[in-house]
Amino acid sequence: MKLLWFLFSFIPVPFLFHFYEYGRYVERKEAPFLLTGFLAAMVVGGILARRARIAAVLFVHGLTAISSLVLAAKFIPNDGYWFTIIGRDGAVIFIAIVYLLGQLAVRAIVRTVGKGVS
Repeated sequence: MKLLWFLFSFIPVPFLFHFYEYGRYVERKEAPFLLTGFLAAMVVGGILARRARIAAVLFVHGLTAISSLVLAAKFIPNDGYWFTIIGRDGAVIFIAIVYLLGQLAVRAIVRTVGKGVS
């Protein structure tokens, strides 16, 4: 299970979030699966991380955030109109933090419920 969490955690979800969102914006279309996919990835990642050490979770998320920044710089233009307040990189970091906090919350809930069931 830890191996599955480890592999899943290297999916650059913050980058994919903005890549999909910005791509749909450029096409002038809605992004119907943005929130659903983001929440699903957060829940699955939190469930898979239930047995991982908190330090490992933080370290892997740090690497994922860095890789998301690199990918965003390569594939998403720094559109001043779309990324108005904090810019593209700030938006990617913000989503990376929200993603981490969501996974930690799901992880804490799963660990607490798991202890009560035993």
